[in-house]
Amino acid sequence: MNRLDRGRKHACPDCACKYYDLGKKDANCPKCGAKQAAPKMPRGTRLAKKTGGMPYRRYP
Repeated sequence: MNRLDRGRKHACPDCACKYYDLGKKDANCPKCGAKQAAPKMPRGTRLAKKTGGMPYRRYP
């Protein structure tokens, strides 16, 4: 089996078993059946908060 065919590697939050998701969207732990946690977004990919206002002017 090719490495790309295995999908992403996960670790179970309950039993710490390591497994591959085999390209499935809803991959459960094969040992205890626990669902995987939602993946966290890296800090650099989060959207920036927009201020939306006009800049402050002291003199018009």
